[in-house]
Amino acid sequence: MYNPYQHSTDRWPAAPGFTEEQLNDVPLITVHPATVPAAIGAVFLLMAGMGAQYEFYVVMRWAVTGMAIWMCVVASALKRTPWVVVFVAIALLFNPLIPVYATREFWVPFDFAGFVLFWVAGVKLRASKPAPPTG
Repeated sequence: MYNPYQHSTDRWPAAPGFTEEQLNDVPLITVHPATVPAAIGAVFLLMAGMGAQYEFYVVMRWAVTGMAIWMCVVASALKRTPWVVVFVAIALLFNPLIPVYATREFWVPFDFAGFVLFWVAGVKLRASKPAPPTG
């Protein structure tokens, strides 16, 4: 039975593990597979942009790079190449292995831009999957 609160009439690319053919003529559920890494990356970048101790920036680099790689994997699975490119760039900019050293004033715009990109991607990277059978 179709439940408008659970099912969706919007069709997005097939969620990882599903094919486009499996989405034909069945009730669909919209999923947001990038929500967790987007939220974690956005929170770290927002906190960095508001100013923090140096030790926080070390942890932030690891967290943001890890979440950017996770977002690359999700975007790649959804065949969203522009988002893959964006998050590869973020991962390279914030990577802790070959860090870019600069002043706090230099980093603030990048922190807030990264925050916005993580937030928008978390909302925009959607997928459809078949609804589980009911009842």
